[in-house]
Amino acid sequence: MATLAVLFFAATALALVSYAIGPFGLPAEDRARLQAALFWIILFFAAATGLPRAFVQEEESGTLLALRKTLPGTHVFAGKALFNFGLFLAIAAVVVPGFFLLLEWKIASWGMLAATVLAGGYGLSVVSALFSTKTARAAQKNVLFVLVAFPLVLPLLVTAIAATLEAAKGGSAWTPLRVLIAYDGAASGAAYLLAEAAWED
Repeated sequence: MATLAVLFFAATALALVSYAIGPFGLPAEDRARLQAALFWIILFFAAATGLPRAFVQEEESGTLLALRKTLPGTHVFAGKALFNFGLFLAIAAVVVPGFFLLLEWKIASWGMLAATVLAGGYGLSVVSALFSTKTARAAQKNVLFVLVAFPLVLPLLVTAIAATLEAAKGGSAWTPLRVLIAYDGAASGAAYLLAEAAWED
């Protein structure tokens, strides 16, 4: 049910964005830049409604303590990060075709766009899994997640927007893609080092 709510949010935000910017005859450069920014804004806030719930089910059902006693933190975090990544890809599967159909999105390099979505989504999924242990007990989980995680994912979002813009224009996105891959590596390393401490806390 939560997954359907996330996908509905993504589709609704996409429809509103297409209505807001569709009729205006913006210059091609400005339109491409605006579309790249709105693309990742929608992805981030749609993900923020679902990714922080990685540990909510265990917290609400009371199985969190049992899970702590049976599995090491690194294994649990790996599973939750993979679940988050799958959810992010489901969101992207709604947003990308929607942008293409509703906003007449022109992409010169679909391979670069796919690589950007995969790299950006992976980093966002790992960071979300790490912070979801702290937000699972909060009353306003999604709000707290955005407030806490946004400063850490801001470099990822800015870089992903730059790579998406280059993919749209047909330019070279290798530099921002390398930054995204480095971010993913750093996020994975930090999650591995902090997983046990965050899990036992």
